[in-house]
Amino acid sequence: MCHYRKNEAEKAIGKIKVKNDSLVFNGTTIMDNQVVEEKAPTPGAIPAPTMIGQDVLYGKGYFIDKSKTNEASQPSTGTISYSLIKGIGGGGDKTYPINGINPVTVHTPVVNYASVSDDRAHNQKTQPSAGRSALILDRPFTVTIPTSGQHKDIKGYGNRDYAKYVRDKQVWFPFDVYKADRTTFVPKETWVSIPVGQTQTTFYLPVWVDEGNYDVLFRTFAENSPASFTSQMNANLDLIHHVATQVVPVEVIGRLYDFRITDIADFAWESVFRTQKGSATPTGNAYWVGTKGIDGAPRGNTPPYVLPVRQGSHPEGGKKNVAVKTGYHFKFEVMTKGNMFGAGDGIRITPTFYFVDSKGKNRQEVDLYYHSGNQRFIRIGSSDDTEKRYVTLDARLRNVPRQELTDTAATLWLLNGSPGARQTFINQYMKDVQKPTYVGGYDIMLLPSQLRTFVGSMNVPSGVHVARANASVQKWHGEYSVPAAPYVVPKGFNLAEYGRKNRLDDKSPIFLKDGYIVVNLNLETIRNKDLNHPHLQYIYGPLNNQWQMEGFQRSFTDPYGVTFQLKDGDIVFYHANLSSYDDYGTGGTH
Repeated sequence: MCHYRKNEAEKAIGKIKVKNDSLVFNGTTIMDNQVVEEKAPTPGAIPAPTMIGQDVLYGKGYFIDKSKTNEASQPSTGTISYSLIKGIGGGGDKTYPINGINPVTVHTPVVNYASVSDDRAHNQKTQPSAGRSALILDRPFTVTIPTSGQHKDIKGYGNRDYAKYVRDKQVWFPFDVYKADRTTFVPKETWVSIPVGQTQTTFYLPVWVDEGNYDVLFRTFAENSPASFTSQMNANLDLIHHVATQVVPVEVIGRLYDFRITDIADFAWESVFRTQKGSATPTGNAYWVGTKGIDGAPRGNTPPYVLPVRQGSHPEGGKKNVAVKTGYHFKFEVMTKGNMFGAGDGIRITPTFYFVDSKGKNRQEVDLYYHSGNQRFIRIGSSDDTEKRYVTLDARLRNVPRQELTDTAATLWLLNGSPGARQTFINQYMKDVQKPTYVGGYDIMLLPSQLRTFVGSMNVPSGVHVARANASVQKWHGEYSVPAAPYVVPKGFNLAEYGRKNRLDDKSPIFLKDGYIVVNLNLETIRNKDLNHPHLQYIYGPLNNQWQMEGFQRSFTDPYGVTFQLKDGDIVFYHANLSSYDDYGTGGTH
């Protein structure tokens, strides 16, 4: 009965309607809340959580803003946020502080191991300065500013390239320079920026810069350098500094160069140097050290217009055997650059004599003797050798241009702050250069300031002292000869002792005659009358032999096929047995 009624009742009521709660997890329906009869579907499973990767809560490749300057151990803060699944737990997202994050130090590394090229090949100093790069007037030089080098010996620093942290590299010269193009002028004491990626930069040293010691300064800026930066040598190891600096000691040095013979008083040579007989008009011919210029590039002159002047040097075919007769002087010029414009500056010239026979053999150093008045057999260089040589700057056959003389006078007036009117000073100078100037004797000469002209360019950038630029290149004018009737004996031969035991006259067999007397000159610059410390060397500098730089050949073959060996400094071959007396008779002077 009861069972019957239950079934009837269930039929009358129908099946029970049921539904689950709704649960959507991350977009996936876990439980559906639709109404169904009798039995709701079994809920799905919430996906099992996966382990997060170990780097999920870490970042990398972050850039620190360039506006942030270096600072140590700045505290780090962080938060972690949880986004709550919609409809669960109620309320908004949850945020919590992260504790224990390490502090951060900002230290942008830069290094500076800059250097300046050392122009050793053109350094003519008698005693080169240790620890200083030589910068030669009127020549290029290179500065090197690498971005790599040693920094702190810690992780991420060390010895490597720091270019990506560099904002600017700069160099500062305490003297005027040009950029490599020789047209862009950079006044002294100016900071010059160099492209970060450019390691080497060439500059050019103007000829008017004073010789002497200087410091060249460098600085490399980190990209986060503030306006009020501080600096440290080599590298900014201490993070309070944003700039790495360097100081390079240099020395500016001048030149001694372009020796040439411009005239020979021997009549046989007149046609080489003069346009016609008896004329003072020069042909422009000169005999140079070699065929190369100051830095070894071709000058444009060709043989026979090279030293020494000897048999075969005369360009006329009929005079191939002509050297120079003793007693005749040769005129010469030599150039300098640098601080050689003072009253106590000059060129010291020391002759040495050699004899070589006509076959090019038996070259040896010799002593020369001569007669003077009643004194016989005076040795050059002895206490009896008192002959004095005088040179006149504005001499007819020296052909110094009048403009060169007036420019020199005007420059002297400006440089020395001379009293009185400019034109008065120039007029007096033009009179003085017509007077003879004492230069020494046969054994040594010193060309003083009276025999110097200024030939530096006056076309200079604004702000540069025009007179100082003109005075920075100097031309020196001199002349030299051996006595008219020299007696040649081997160096150190005791002629007085020989004379006591033998008949001593012009025909004594001890005298060397069948060959040539070679005059060899050693040239040095003297500054401020300091004869004990010559400044520059033409031949015997420890780093540069300028005589060889200019292409001097150490041998020649004469027109007869005889080869002669030469020494640096050989200037003129004099005939040992032909004299100016042969042209004038036995009178005349030596």
